[in-house]
Amino acid sequence: MATLSPSAPTGQNNWYRGPVTLNMSATDDVGIAKFQYSLNSGAAYIDVPVAGAPASATASAVIMQEGNTSVRYRAVDTSGNVAAFRSISVRIDTRAPAASYPAITDGHVGHVATLIPTRTDPAPGSGGVAVLNMYLDGKLVPPLPVQTSDLSLGVHTLAVHLSDAASNSAKYTQTFIVTTSFADVGTLITRFVTAGSVPAEVGAALQAKLDEAKALADAGSAKRASQVLNEFVSIAGDGIAPGSARSTLVGDARYLIDQLKGRLAPEPATGLESEPAEGPKFIPDPVLAPLPHNQDADYNVLVFSRTTGFRHDHIPHTVAAIQKLGIAHNFNVDVYDPQLPTVTLPTSPFLSLDTLKQYDTIVFESNVGHPGPLNPTTEQPNFEAYMHQGGGYVGIHGAADSFEIGTWPWYGDLVGGFFTNHPNGQNGFGQCGSCIHTEVVTEDNTHPATTHLPDRWMTVDELYNFDRNMRADVHTLLSLNEDSYQRSLNSGNAATNPLRLMNGDHPIAWCQNWGGGKAFSNILGHFRTQYYDDSFMRIVLGGIETTADRTGANCSSYRETSLLIEADRAAGLLTADAADAADAALDIARDSYLATNYTTAIPALNSIVDLANDKASGDAAARSELARQARELREWMQNLNRR
Repeated sequence: MATLSPSAPTGQNNWYRGPVTLNMSATDDVGIAKFQYSLNSGAAYIDVPVAGAPASATASAVIMQEGNTSVRYRAVDTSGNVAAFRSISVRIDTRAPAASYPAITDGHVGHVATLIPTRTDPAPGSGGVAVLNMYLDGKLVPPLPVQTSDLSLGVHTLAVHLSDAASNSAKYTQTFIVTTSFADVGTLITRFVTAGSVPAEVGAALQAKLDEAKALADAGSAKRASQVLNEFVSIAGDGIAPGSARSTLVGDARYLIDQLKGRLAPEPATGLESEPAEGPKFIPDPVLAPLPHNQDADYNVLVFSRTTGFRHDHIPHTVAAIQKLGIAHNFNVDVYDPQLPTVTLPTSPFLSLDTLKQYDTIVFESNVGHPGPLNPTTEQPNFEAYMHQGGGYVGIHGAADSFEIGTWPWYGDLVGGFFTNHPNGQNGFGQCGSCIHTEVVTEDNTHPATTHLPDRWMTVDELYNFDRNMRADVHTLLSLNEDSYQRSLNSGNAATNPLRLMNGDHPIAWCQNWGGGKAFSNILGHFRTQYYDDSFMRIVLGGIETTADRTGANCSSYRETSLLIEADRAAGLLTADAADAADAALDIARDSYLATNYTTAIPALNSIVDLANDKASGDAAARSELARQARELREWMQNLNRR
């Protein structure tokens, strides 16, 4: 038999980042003469002699061959008998990936180029090279192709922090100079006219002047060409609205003038430099145990993470993180997940409504299952009844991948939408091969889960797409800026073939009042590192506290109010005319919200409040609830209008 030292890989994804010792052992009646091992599928063996020919022997050999090697080993006794070989896999990668920029020549690049780093991992490496971080002129930016037309003329730096699957890492910084040419300026004119930022007639006039100036320059008349370019500048200044198009064309024309007159400033040094960098840290699974029940706790939380499908590796980390929140914020935490035997309750709480009612909220934590992890006959009805009676629901990440689409529509509406797919990533992130960078937009910063967040922030996670756009149905708190990752350098060929996402509108966390209870979903949370981030865990805590009814939150939604109007109409609590008017106003408000025209939504909601205050509209209690919901919607729209 054989073992490896160290026993645990020193890199990520079962790779070693240095030599590995192969420890071999065997027994034989006549004595062991030597061991042998092969690094080339048995084509050649290397001897490891054993002194004294013992009946039970051990020996070691240091393996330095890089790559994923199937090492064959065997023992030979003193009579020359050779044992059948056995194999053990040794994966070694000691070399960091490298980067280069083919579009940059001698430190220079034109003003209409696209900069995409070519990433290589020295063979036979671990592959999966990821851009952990990217910096443009020292500022952290999403890892996307860089359009030089978005840069000013002159010197810039572009740095990428790379890591491979073994977590070998390096940082490469490219210093380069953006220049321009007559051809570049012509291309820019065409682009700006196509984009609508330059009127077509102005573009034609600019192109005519550019062609005239180039012809003069080619004929050796630099002075006259410069005069024509000054006319180009005047046309651009007069005919193009202030903004990037005008400033870019004017700047490029002045660069060409300075070039013709020999007035360009001396160029700084350029080139590509590399330096060692730290790769992703390995986070081992926590050792889980039940939290002792605290009789003086403020409330009780159930974490439900049983799976019947794909098993997310972040689950034990999430459980440990929520237990930590429970200790810090004085709530009890029970766990039901038979696949976590050291911490789980012995039987499913969903088998009894009375048992579920002991919990103020239930966290569905990546409980993936197709079929779902709740029995449709003995468990699903109890959970629905729990929510109808005012229960709480928090859905984290794979909670949106629970149950087959169409098998439990009620749950799909509760979680907000079912998972359909996600972009791929790179193993260089370490423990999240499907993660990529994204910019998250904080849409509503009044909810306790989001008050601490900046308006826009960067994270790395697995980014779900859904079977619907839920914006009209839920109260969106966070969304993804799809422009920040649709061409991600870390997702296959997305840099040149954009990802198919959610058509630019991509909620990722929301809340709602649904089914009689309170619901909160945060569909980020695949990457286990999130559960060691205080900011992320404050999002989770806000969801727990609001759905457990321990703190208030405006989770109004247009769907909730629409259902209320229809229910009151059917019950005769609102007159038909009042219900029609309320429906019409709500449609205006919802359509205005979806069009981000919040100022139009607000008066439409005011009209619903006025209608609800009219005694002739129907039952007093029904009118009061309608007015309350309309005011909450109005408050939400007013907050959005201020942002």
